[in-house]
Amino acid sequence: MKRRILAVVMMMAVTVSLIAGCGGKEKDAGDGKIKLTFLDKHPEDEYKGYFEQAVADFEEAHPDVDIEYENISDQAIKEKLSVLAAGGDLPDIFFAWGGECLNRFSRAGRTLDLTPYMEEDPKWRDSFLPSFLSSSVYEDKNYAVPYRSSVLYMLYNKKVFADNNLEVPETWDEFINVCDTLKGKDITPIAFGNSDKWYTMWYVGQFNASYVDAGTRTDDYNPSSGEFTDSGYVKSVQTFLDLNDKGYLGTNVNSKDYYQVREEFAAGMYGMILDATSQFSFYTDAMGDDGYGYFKIPIPTDAAGDEASTIVTGGSENYAVSADCKHPDEAVEFLKFMTSKEQALKQTKETGLPNALIGGITAENSDPVIAAAYETAEDYTAIAEWLDQCVDGNVANTYMASLQEGLDGKSAQDIVKDVQKAAKDAADSSK
Repeated sequence: MKRRILAVVMMMAVTVSLIAGCGGKEKDAGDGKIKLTFLDKHPEDEYKGYFEQAVADFEEAHPDVDIEYENISDQAIKEKLSVLAAGGDLPDIFFAWGGECLNRFSRAGRTLDLTPYMEEDPKWRDSFLPSFLSSSVYEDKNYAVPYRSSVLYMLYNKKVFADNNLEVPETWDEFINVCDTLKGKDITPIAFGNSDKWYTMWYVGQFNASYVDAGTRTDDYNPSSGEFTDSGYVKSVQTFLDLNDKGYLGTNVNSKDYYQVREEFAAGMYGMILDATSQFSFYTDAMGDDGYGYFKIPIPTDAAGDEASTIVTGGSENYAVSADCKHPDEAVEFLKFMTSKEQALKQTKETGLPNALIGGITAENSDPVIAAAYETAEDYTAIAEWLDQCVDGNVANTYMASLQEGLDGKSAQDIVKDVQKAAKDAADSSK
């Protein structure tokens, strides 16, 4: 009898639970609030305050939502996302670069398809700059939204150039002449630090776009068809290694990191540095509007890529939602908040990080250098996604590790052979 009563009680409990679950989106246990986890990559002092405040503002406007926010560095987030994805435990909302960095999650079914939300809200979808929104498209579906856009330029220290009577170079030969002049005066021409390995990819990705035509790059950057046998890949790596071999990048570059050398560039220890518009606010804060300038990356003289003079490395940084998120509607509402016109204007004004909205970068919310840089970028007809984003992860890791060895003497041919092997492994594993 007791067993029968217990069974009835248990059945009633299950029934009540099911009814409650059917009545609407289930609240998380505890304080009754919906819990969302958010992994981002803005630990630097000049950025983190804005993002922390944005989270707080969203929570204030949505008192039933509690966001658990974690903010870590570039390299740390790459490693953490890979581990979390492998374990099927991605955060509800997470930062992702475009291209293959995002596609690998989408291909594995780890990210939420945002296309239905965009179809329901075309005003939101159409607010983004199309070239940057496209970096989150996989098989004609949107799996993330861009909140930040970036284009690569060569920056120069105006005082160093003025003190040495240097003109801004427009051609590759003029660029090399500037490097030779600075080196001859015991000034390291280009700030470069590669202890984290990724910095080489900015150079090689840009040179790939100069030496290899777009169709070939598209095939090779696809994990299922990559071969990297075009001779342009070797030329690209060799062009980069030549900068190091001639002493233009300084010494012991593998023991320095990007953050160290950009501080030293701002202090006048170098003539130039390769960097992205998303980072210009650092230089403006450190050097002032008149302390630095920028110029288009010169095209190597022997470059043969079909877009060599009109393509630049760049792309978007995005926010995605895990496919396993228990509260996707609230997560998407947070994305809409972070990419709203009001918030985007504030982001650029307060942090200097260029947003990805149409009309989102103005004279009122950005400094003169950033505004001018985006105007200059209008001359480019295509954007080459960051190389470590648009290739298979193992190919990217091989590229970076082998390039780091190249800075210590490994040949361009051997570096590309390593990449070819990694690409073949990726293609074989995708069959």
